[in-house]
Amino acid sequence: MRLLAAAMLLAVTPAGAHAATPRFEGRACKPPRGHRIADCRVAKHGAPDLSRSAFYALRDQEVTISARIEGLAPNPAAGGARDWPLLDSLGQPMGRLRASDAGRFELVALDGTPFYASRVNVRGRGCAASADQSARFALFQVIAARAPASGTQGFVDSAALDGTSLSGRAALTAFVDQRGGGTGCGPPAREIGRVRRLADPRVGTSAHARLSDGTINSVTEYDAKRAFGNVVYFMSNTTAVKAGGIARGMVRLGTPVAKADLFAYCDPSSDGTLTWRYWSIRTGVKSRPRLYGWIPGRCPVQLRGRRPV
Repeated sequence: MRLLAAAMLLAVTPAGAHAATPRFEGRACKPPRGHRIADCRVAKHGAPDLSRSAFYALRDQEVTISARIEGLAPNPAAGGARDWPLLDSLGQPMGRLRASDAGRFELVALDGTPFYASRVNVRGRGCAASADQSARFALFQVIAARAPASGTQGFVDSAALDGTSLSGRAALTAFVDQRGGGTGCGPPAREIGRVRRLADPRVGTSAHARLSDGTINSVTEYDAKRAFGNVVYFMSNTTAVKAGGIARGMVRLGTPVAKADLFAYCDPSSDGTLTWRYWSIRTGVKSRPRLYGWIPGRCPVQLRGRRPV
């Protein structure tokens, strides 16, 4: 990771002020237009927030992939059933993912409640405290309309990808070959706040994002998923995506965290309702004691109207 000192920090200016397009490591960070946020930006204390295209250009990394699968491989640990555990970034259980021999998926909550899942996508490598989990487990996105928040994401052993099917082989290839190994965890940053217990962002009822066409988009997926271990998503980036960030990990409420950075303005795509904070997440794992990522919060009223350069 290149030194942040080489980056030009983005200033905050009053609405209507004019300034030259800022740059990050030589890349022009196009300022927000309408409901589209910047291609790249730097938070108040230097943490970078790069779009998918900026990750490609500056880091030679692919933030995420999306490979739909049509079934699961048998799990020897489940007696050969197509039944695999979902884990969070600290290796704690979130529930299970099951598939019938015919490819019908079920997302199973921690209390055993099953939900029909209409779609399962492999989203590539994520951020986990265990190096083995980061390398071997893929992030799965499970869409289940009747489940809380319409499903979840979680880590699943890549051995669950069925090599006897076209979709399983394609997903495994995409996972193994993900450009640059994926973004995984965000870069380390100095903690600027006290250690506290991770709280529920609770943005779903009071905040939203807008798509580039102006359509309001819900952000309930960023709130704690009580059915799946009370996990909260954290992101490697928040910029230039359809709405909000791309989840790279998940940790439970109550996990020790400390603030490492923040933006001094509201997210331009949220009509002044949403902001992002960069967190140092304590793992209790000696080999990787900290994970880093962005988690959204409700934007304070006093920040509304401020605009980045």
